[in-house]
Amino acid sequence: MINSASVLATSASGTAFASAAGLIVVVLLIGAVWWGMKRRAAEPKPPTTAEQPRRPAGAGRPEQSREAEAQSFPSDGSRRTAHELKGYGNFGSPEDERP
Repeated sequence: MINSASVLATSASGTAFASAAGLIVVVLLIGAVWWGMKRRAAEPKPPTTAEQPRRPAGAGRPEQSREAEAQSFPSDGSRRTAHELKGYGNFGSPEDERP
């Protein structure tokens, strides 16, 4: 027969093991946060707005705008269906150049 003293001793050792494991996990998490803060403090600071590199005046792509073709919209107010569109709506698509 199991006496109550052995049950209490078993549950106490299980509780002690769980407490020790929990304490180890907490210490590891605190150490990881401390180490991450230490590493981040050692990194160079991000550049200020004045230190950011500037793009040269003519370096960007020029903006282009195109007018829609006059015949691309029906004049009677109806809409076009998918099979009436050419080249998936692109200007100068390969479909227009096929023989």
